[in-house]
Amino acid sequence: MGRVKSIIQDEKECYVCGTTQGLNLHHIYFGTANRRISDREGFFCYLCVEHHTGNSGVHFDNELNLKLRKITQQKYEEMHTREDFMRLTGRNYL
Repeated sequence: MGRVKSIIQDEKECYVCGTTQGLNLHHIYFGTANRRISDREGFFCYLCVEHHTGNSGVHFDNELNLKLRKITQQKYEEMHTREDFMRLTGRNYL
């Protein structure tokens, strides 16, 4: 069985800048338990090295990190309830 598709992205390109070079898979809700949930629910996106682990990357830019979490929650809630989302992640980002 292949990887579930990202719920926020159709193309394999950096979600921030659109490049297709040097991509990393970013789990939007990370940590051991949340990584499994992210894989199963499509809570991930592709980011170039700079936007993943670089100086302007999601792991150092709290604003970008929160933006991705909000976008993912909004997309999930188009087909599910907020309660469903909170059961999965334990938090409401909206």
